[in-house]
Amino acid sequence: MLKNLILAILIAIVLTMCVGSIATQWLDLRIQIDQHWMEFFMTILLITVVVAILVIVGFTVAISMFGALLFALCAGLIGLFIAGIGVFWPIILCVIIIYYLVKDKNVKHRQNNY
Repeated sequence: MLKNLILAILIAIVLTMCVGSIATQWLDLRIQIDQHWMEFFMTILLITVVVAILVIVGFTVAISMFGALLFALCAGLIGLFIAGIGVFWPIILCVIIIYYLVKDKNVKHRQNNY
């Protein structure tokens, strides 16, 4: 268990250094927030956070077959849901418009007669 943790930490460090170096030196990546350019250290830090998140997701998927199956199932379901909305959006829009036009606008609270 400790061996896997040490390997995961080393992989995260190597990926951070490689991706940070590639992004800042090769690709000349600079980040601008609110009309101000981020300095070199903050750019590397932001890239480190993104890479760390990717490493955690990759580590989770790589460790267990159940994680890989669950990830594939979720990706498939999300894809089917998006495709379904893409195909049926005109029908869904018509149903929402009809519901909005038909619903009772003067809803009064009814008193219970006991």
